[in-house]
Amino acid sequence: MMAAYVLLTVSSFWGMSLQAQQDAKSKTILQNVSRLYKSYSTITADFTLTTKAAKRKPVSSTGKLWTKGQSFKLAYADQEIFCNGITIWAYSPDDAEVTIEDFKKRTNNMEPSELFTFYSKGFKANYEGPVASDDGKAMHDVLKLVPKKKEKYSYIKAEIEQGSYKIKKVTQYYKNGTEVIIAVNKVVPNTKLDDGFFAWSASAHPGVATVDLRKTTPAAKPAPKKK
Repeated sequence: MMAAYVLLTVSSFWGMSLQAQQDAKSKTILQNVSRLYKSYSTITADFTLTTKAAKRKPVSSTGKLWTKGQSFKLAYADQEIFCNGITIWAYSPDDAEVTIEDFKKRTNNMEPSELFTFYSKGFKANYEGPVASDDGKAMHDVLKLVPKKKEKYSYIKAEIEQGSYKIKKVTQYYKNGTEVIIAVNKVVPNTKLDDGFFAWSASAHPGVATVDLRKTTPAAKPAPKKK
């Protein structure tokens, strides 16, 4: 599921100070990027995720991401992922099934809510220069981010739009040659999203089977006493 990639390279990047080792140019860019996204109370983003593997055709799918603090909702690859920072629900409409787990931060992948803040710590950042956007209408600054600790991937490249400091593309380069690319197509900040938006509602999904894999399942409420 996408939550494995962007459970990536999509939580906890929020509110972190810049601790990566950086050259002067990348430091200035990242400070402005951080300032921009910290000013948003919520983010709604449309994206395209492309996976490139050796000797295989690239595979692309579109998705939508909503974030608020460490909570997120993700619609991608025929699944809906809800997370309130404590519990995560993975809903498959095709199977009419929802799987419930305790939410745990993955160490080798970005969480969905980290897509706009992943650069905050744990990386050595280097400025690689400007490139034109895919449509040729804007210029992007390219930053190479190498993790300080050993990870499954080798490094990340982020493309930042010049002037606006918006993250436009994030690519993870894996040691086996695989590339996972997230292109950010649209971002709408500060949309009002209630906390309940990020939690699964059984009443809104009648007939859906539940697979509860939490280590501590909430105790059932006792039946009311007969009068």
